[in-house]
Amino acid sequence: MNLFFKSGLTLLMLGLLQWGCSTGAVLEDDPKALYEDAESDIESDRYQLALDKLRTVKNKFPYSKYSIKAKLRMADVYYLQENYLEAAALYEVFKDLHPKHHKVPYALYRIGESYLNDVPDLVARDLTSAHKAIEAYSNFLYQFPNDENSKQAREKINILKNKLAEKEMYIGKFYYTWEKYLSAKNRFEKVIALYPETSQAEDAKKRLAKTEKKLSEEESDD
Repeated sequence: MNLFFKSGLTLLMLGLLQWGCSTGAVLEDDPKALYEDAESDIESDRYQLALDKLRTVKNKFPYSKYSIKAKLRMADVYYLQENYLEAAALYEVFKDLHPKHHKVPYALYRIGESYLNDVPDLVARDLTSAHKAIEAYSNFLYQFPNDENSKQAREKINILKNKLAEKEMYIGKFYYTWEKYLSAKNRFEKVIALYPETSQAEDAKKRLAKTEKKLSEEESDD
């Protein structure tokens, strides 16, 4: 009886393995099923598995509608993983390859969101991503001014401009402290010229007046 039971169990296991392999093969040849399986992985936070399946859909079925969906979804997965620069790059690729697609507004907005999330909290650090976020949001608003996300995009541009103004003020104050008055003057003037509607602009005007007075005193001493 034990031998019979073991033999039956072995046959059952082999059958299950064969069934699993066959369904895996079917899945690999079915872009819809593979894409939906990737979506299930995303919902369960299995991001790497999802990316592998989405890449297969994109590469193996380049003319399928699921290939287009997979390209955009890959960007979403990188975004969920907080790999924001990679996400921004893939959203860019999507909108360049499919400029007429109905998801282009979404991709453009998400480019801005990706760069926004990459902006450091401290103004003393590199704020390149802030500039890129403003550019992305501005491009989005230019093409789709009435999109449902347009209001948020405008608000975020204002927040980012204020942060960039803070950075210029930070540098300007540093120069002023070290008596580099001409360099400080240039920074304060930049705030007034580029970010006139920010909360920093009024302070920049006051500091500019003090800085110009210092420069005038230096010229008098000469």
